Amino acid sequence: MSAAALADFAYILSSPLSGPIALPIVCNGTVTLDSSTQQYIIQSGDTLTTIAQQFNRGICDIFNANNLTNPNFILAGAALTIPPQVCLPDNTSCLGPQTTPTATCIPGGPGFIIVQSGDTLSAYSFLFNITLDSIIQANRQNIPNPDLIQVGQVVNIPVCEGTLCQISPYTVQAGDVFVDLADEYDSSAGQILALNPGVDPKNVQPGQVITLPSRCGVYPGYPGTEQGNLSATSHGSGSTRRVRT
Repeated sequence: MSAAALADFAYILSSPLSGPIALPIVCNGTVTLDSSTQQYIIQSGDTLTTIAQQFNRGICDIFNANNLTNPNFILAGAALTIPPQVCLPDNTSCLGPQTTPTATCIPGGPGFIIVQSGDTLSAYSFLFNITLDSIIQANRQNIPNPDLIQVGQVVNIPVCEGTLCQISPYTVQAGDVFVDLADEYDSSAGQILALNPGVDPKNVQPGQVITLPSRCGVYPGYPGTEQGNLSATSHGSGSTRRVRT
């Protein structure tokens, strides 16, 4: 701002006719911040990162403003509050230690997931904790463009040979989220989602019953555990439940 313009601005502020004026919020005396709070409807293919870039906000500022539980998982159609800009946007505190998946198959299956609105193959890589390339390779014939998947489409998820999961009903408790359940029961959030198509992971209610895979891993010597045959089993009351891929 020039000296003359600054003088004019000071005059306006001091004028008795001007009344109270809300001063713009600036950073470092130069960058004017957007102090508004906005609402945004998540679109298919959006991620928290792309939304943060679109509105020039911090990823974790948006995460915290909406009390989200997982910065890598948002649902198309849901409304997000976009908080005011801040001088020092937070892009790290909500992310935790970031690890790149190295596994190329999941233990125990199921060997597919049905696409829901907002899903991406990159999201599946995170949710199943396997590499994106392994998912792309498993779907070379049915998904020619990895960046374009359709709601209702079946995406193949590679299953490790000789692996099983125990599968049983689980009654949701207050505060449960799929990522935490997966950590506690030795499975993955993707496996829980795949076994519960039609269950909204952002809106599970205490008392709701879901199908829960657990203790996913290698069971040597169990008959029929080759890949593509038996991907999951549940032992209980002398019976075995199987999920085929």
